[in-house]
Amino acid sequence: MIDQLYWTPGYMGLQSINRREWRLEGDRISVPASLVNRSGPLYSRGLRIDALVGDLHRMEEPLNQIFNLTFALAPDALIQRMFVQSLGFSDSGPFESIGRETHVRYGWNPNENITQHDALFVSATSAIAVELKLGSSTWPGQVMKYAALLAWEEMVCGPKSNLGLLFVAPERARSSHWKKCGLSSSAIDRSFMDQSWAKPLPAPIRGLMLDHRERVASVLDRLQLGFMSWPEAAARMSAFSNEISSESPGDQTLRKLIAGFLDQLIRHEMTGYDKASAL
Repeated sequence: MIDQLYWTPGYMGLQSINRREWRLEGDRISVPASLVNRSGPLYSRGLRIDALVGDLHRMEEPLNQIFNLTFALAPDALIQRMFVQSLGFSDSGPFESIGRETHVRYGWNPNENITQHDALFVSATSAIAVELKLGSSTWPGQVMKYAALLAWEEMVCGPKSNLGLLFVAPERARSSHWKKCGLSSSAIDRSFMDQSWAKPLPAPIRGLMLDHRERVASVLDRLQLGFMSWPEAAARMSAFSNEISSESPGDQTLRKLIAGFLDQLIRHEMTGYDKASAL
């Protein structure tokens, strides 16, 4: 798909400018203003397709998208094994995966993504957020964003017995992770709201903390935090796949889905996964 989009950018709404429209003047090229978006940027291909694919295996966003696709299709049993049990909860679902439709669910402005969450799984009794990390570090405000997200979920859909935030990151990040979150350990409570924020929180979150302070404080008091490394995530998914029967079409499809995700995880350069041991 990336290959097709690279060679046919018109699929993404990008217009090619024929060479006969160019005017070459010394070391500069100009084109008619009518052919470009005067209020937006101009783009050029900076990488060949093979180098681009290599770059994508070092970026966080493509793996996030593959993660979201995988777990939007994944059965409740896999979500329970991966995320629910990791936080010490007991909930067999059914679970709903909430993505970019949060602006509709919570009444935000169209296309607004205030909390910029990576994943959110909700059931009748649980709301579990997942933050995926590769090269970037977390910060206290990010934890507060997820607390706000869970507060909005309870305001719209009712209180939950289980509230969780699970970080999935390279193993090397484990030792310093909670300190970077502004915490001494994985324990958190309402006092977290009263610290000073090095980076400003989005205005809607600041408004939520002001207008619904007790509700946000209640979320922080009940919030269970957890950390899982990418190799641990891969091991859990592999173990789950090995337990699946290959007799039914649904189980065959699930095994292929898991295998596809694990292939991407192993090939990604920033997960800290030992590729040699996976061969």
